[in-house]
Amino acid sequence: MNNYVQFLEEHLGKIQYGWSTDDKGESLPFQVVKYSGGPFSGTVTYSTLGLSNQPLRSPVSNKEIRQEIFLVTYSSFGDKNIPSILQYVGLNALRNKQAILRGDLFGPYGELFEASSLEALYVTIPVYFPDSFQTFISDGSSFVQSWLVPITREESDYIKKFGWDAFESELEVSDPDLVDFGRKSIF
Repeated sequence: MNNYVQFLEEHLGKIQYGWSTDDKGESLPFQVVKYSGGPFSGTVTYSTLGLSNQPLRSPVSNKEIRQEIFLVTYSSFGDKNIPSILQYVGLNALRNKQAILRGDLFGPYGELFEASSLEALYVTIPVYFPDSFQTFISDGSSFVQSWLVPITREESDYIKKFGWDAFESELEVSDPDLVDFGRKSIF
């Protein structure tokens, strides 16, 4: 795990602090941590840490996957609901023993952040980071980084209707700021 933490800190900056309990004070089987950096200046990254200790199965290929999940936002945004969101998704994966795959959707749940139109979470590869960040390999095990992108109800509906690949094509065309949790829908 030490090499993996070093890999994460090389890409995301030093771990600043973390959470090992939920909002009720219950211990979690993994932590949520905040790093000092993000993919570009003025951003920070949050991730699960230790979720990858439990191999999860791909619902598509039945392949065993070790993964951590990430959220990225501007450093000025603050922690807000971010730890509880990562805890919820991570615990859901462990409970189902199922890996979170590109194109997966969580929600919509209603307003994820105060005064925000973002209501759902979309899973994708961490395209704002270098390709070297997508997978870490150690002792024959691969650790996959999965990016949770908060999206609007309209964007969630679009994915359900047209698929995640069509949604990602629309993202390329409109190029929204996906780390701005106050952004508006691209539709």
